[in-house]
Amino acid sequence: MTVSYKGGVAKLFAKDIDKPVADARYQMMMTRGTRFTPGKWWGDFSTSKELKTLGEFIMEFEDGARGEIFVYASGTSSAKNSRFQYTFNGRGKLGGLRGRGMAPER
Repeated sequence: MTVSYKGGVAKLFAKDIDKPVADARYQMMMTRGTRFTPGKWWGDFSTSKELKTLGEFIMEFEDGARGEIFVYASGTSSAKNSRFQYTFNGRGKLGGLRGRGMAPER
C-alpha cells in the first residue's frame, strides 16, 4: 500500500448549505484502492474560525475536487496564531459527490 501526501488550501461547507463555512489550510494523506481494499483519505486542517459543531462536512480542494469528511477536534487554538486545529476522515471517493453543483465523479 502506497501513501501519498497533499497539502494546500480548501473551503469547508456544511452538508446542507452551499456556502463556505470556513477556509482551511490542510495536510492530507491518501491511499489508492486495490481490488481488495477501497482507497482512503484523511488528514488535518487549521482555520481561523472555530467550528461550533463538529461532524459531517464537505471539503472542496483547490483543484475543484470535493469530498465528504467527518471532522473532529484535534487540539486547541494557539494563542500565537489563533488558528483552530481539526482532524478529518474522508468518506467515500474524493471528488465523487454529485448534485448541488458538486464535481462529477472521477
